[in-house]
Amino acid sequence: MRYPPGHRAETRARLVREGGALAKREGFARSGVDDLARVAGMTSGAFYRHFAGKDELLAAIVEAELATTRARFAAIETNEQLLFALDAYLSMTHVRNPEIGCVLPTLAAEVGRGSAETRGAFERALAEVTDVLAEKIGDRAVASAVLTQCVGAVMIARGLESEAARRAVLASARKSARALLLAGNLA
Repeated sequence: MRYPPGHRAETRARLVREGGALAKREGFARSGVDDLARVAGMTSGAFYRHFAGKDELLAAIVEAELATTRARFAAIETNEQLLFALDAYLSMTHVRNPEIGCVLPTLAAEVGRGSAETRGAFERALAEVTDVLAEKIGDRAVASAVLTQCVGAVMIARGLESEAARRAVLASARKSARALLLAGNLA
């Protein structure tokens, strides 16, 4: 059976997108090849036509997700938009829905256990995200501090049982990150 042009690229992109959502929701280590393939509507045999193994998929997920994050930051034009993005990131919606949120709070620890190639891809993509955010803020150190503080706050909030404790962590991080941004006078 012949497939239309672009079928292979579309299938790979679906596997990255759907596999990424599953990995962010359930954890990458807990998601087997069969599960990752199934959510993308394919078999594990089809998975291996696109990726040599799970680690290669993890690198692709991280690169794709951080490219999306970089594009979102690049589209920010005003300080108000930046503060709105900060509030959206540090929200209960983001905490409750990891599959549609940022890859960093969900998969960074798993990337750390990945191959050197996966960690290298992560490092390059994260540097690009930080660079774009630094352009908006006007200071790379502040951009890095805000980014890591926000990621850490979401990670911690997801680990807490009570809604009150989650909200307190997010509110504290929001206050601190806003102070950093405003002290840096934004770009």
